Amino acid sequence: MAWDWATFGTLQGYDPTVFPDGITRSMLIGFRLAGASIVVPVMEELFWRSFLVRYLIDSDIKKVAIGQFTAMSCIVTIILFGMEHNFWLSGIIAGAVYTLLLYRTKSIAQCILSHAVTNFSLGIYVLNTGKWHFW
Repeated sequence: MAWDWATFGTLQGYDPTVFPDGITRSMLIGFRLAGASIVVPVMEELFWRSFLVRYLIDSDIKKVAIGQFTAMSCIVTIILFGMEHNFWLSGIIAGAVYTLLLYRTKSIAQCILSHAVTNFSLGIYVLNTGKWHFW
């Protein structure tokens, strides 16, 4: 889904090959992969699927159960999640999958795990293909 019409801005990505092969490059790749696979899924899922979905239902999120559904909170969260990504269409589809998973499981942990697997898999793909614009 890397079509020109489904992207925002100029795609540059993170290219660790600008550093000479060795410990520096390996560490930067490791940090990048760990950040994308651990930090990003935790932070994004806590914001999008734990906070925003519930905040759009009631500003006192403690009154809203994890995974409570309203069409408006579902649609707004999915669209905004997609729009924060350069590949906005891919982001919308991933956001829909994670949000539907939330409604099915009522578990933020399952959303975090799914997001982590997605990002880790993408990272491995990028490292194997050199398609840095996906990173």
